Amino acid sequence: MRHIALEGGCFVLSANQFCRRKDYPPTPEYIFSGIEEDLTPDFVVCAGGSVIISPLGTVLAGPSFDGEALISADLE
Repeated sequence: MRHIALEGGCFVLSANQFCRRKDYPPTPEYIFSGIEEDLTPDFVVCAGGSVIISPLGTVLAGPSFDGEALISADLE
């Protein structure tokens, strides 16, 4: 994301979701047959990582990989 901010000379807000397996509808078990994947409801499917970057490539907020989060930054 830093290279996008530097190339464009603009602020970049990269938003990504945080979700667990329980946030999705149940999947038939046969789909995961033979796959070693954690099927528990609290398994993190997507760990987030939203970030705000300045036009100079400085990270102003984030990334957050610890769970659901709200990030903000003063843009001046």
